[in-house]
Amino acid sequence: MLYFTSLQTEEGQFIKVTVTLIDHLAIPESDEDEEKFDAWKFFPFKPKMNYSIKNLVKLSKAADPWSSSLAVFYDTDEELFIYGMIDQSLHYQSFLNYEREEKPDHPGIIQVMIAGIGILEVMLDYQKLATLNQNSLVKNYLNVFEFGPIAEFLRTHGNYTQSKLAVIIGETPGEDYVDAYNKVIAEYQIQAISRILLKIRNYHHGGAILVTKDFSTDLDIKYNLRYNRIALAVDHLVYALDESEELENKIKRLKRRSNDMPIQLHEDCDDNELDIEDGYNEMIGAIRFVSSLSCVDGLVVLSPQLRVHGFGTVITQKGMPEEVLVSKTSRLNPANCASISPGHYGTRHRSMFAYCLKHPDSVGFVVSQDGEIRAIKGIDGKLYMWENIKIHQFQRSNKLPRPMPPPPPKK
Repeated sequence: MLYFTSLQTEEGQFIKVTVTLIDHLAIPESDEDEEKFDAWKFFPFKPKMNYSIKNLVKLSKAADPWSSSLAVFYDTDEELFIYGMIDQSLHYQSFLNYEREEKPDHPGIIQVMIAGIGILEVMLDYQKLATLNQNSLVKNYLNVFEFGPIAEFLRTHGNYTQSKLAVIIGETPGEDYVDAYNKVIAEYQIQAISRILLKIRNYHHGGAILVTKDFSTDLDIKYNLRYNRIALAVDHLVYALDESEELENKIKRLKRRSNDMPIQLHEDCDDNELDIEDGYNEMIGAIRFVSSLSCVDGLVVLSPQLRVHGFGTVITQKGMPEEVLVSKTSRLNPANCASISPGHYGTRHRSMFAYCLKHPDSVGFVVSQDGEIRAIKGIDGKLYMWENIKIHQFQRSNKLPRPMPPPPPKK
């Protein structure tokens, strides 16, 4: 039903809607004194509505996936009906898109989202079970930002030196602290890249970003622009989090001595919370700014520390690889690669193939108009590509049954 609904239009626009399978009769009465003000709630239709393509199309205009979802369940005859709507979906979507740190409560048994024409995404809590992308079913999402050559490149070239960290936090950290800081910095950088790619996909026109250390060779940058707000936001967050840890240590020492907290320490903690919030807001604004640059034809050029060096960029390198090796795992394993001709892809992909093959100290990300996101890198004279990469903040659901252990060997 949802698949055929996704093929429809309403007022000339494609359908986007989320359906939540939820036993509405089993929802407990809420205690407004205990529940969070922003927690989701179920609001019934009176009477219930038929679960039909016509009603799904009509209701999709009122049920934007970022605001609400349609509550669907079986009746006693095992027939599906739309029983109402669930609000506060914004917080769920914000968490998936790295725009919220705290994980909100999640309603229902499963959710199915219409993400495009013939594209359905099935979620169990915060875990994506599968994506039906028109004629293909995707169940494995490659975590290239945590494992493998893409992650290694971003970590290696995005790390801060000890001297740079000393400038940010106001003192020289020890070597062990440098590693700890760089883990935090890498996490922010990965989140930023993921969120940029998500924003570009939501524009539905395709786009590409190139992370490189060489901003002149084989690149014709139409709009030279130096924009460093993502890197600055990371710096501000690192400083604020370092200060937060120092304030927490002061509070712990006072508690051990059973001393009262000075008013000034209260004020410093309040100021620190505001600094962290400002850093997150700065990051959100900077990510939206960089994402919008992709709306101009050509790719966006970024440094490994995510400083913009221009947009509307055309790759002038023409040398094409003989084959593209599509990796089925995040970590590189030639045995798990499928060979595909570069001619199978469009101009945007082919130009990125040519550049990344010649410049192994680079990583390319291409977003197709249909929403596919691919990572591209040259390694040892060969061109590798990763499809179906993990860009949302997915977390494994504890509702899934754990795999059964293998039977003991027969004696």
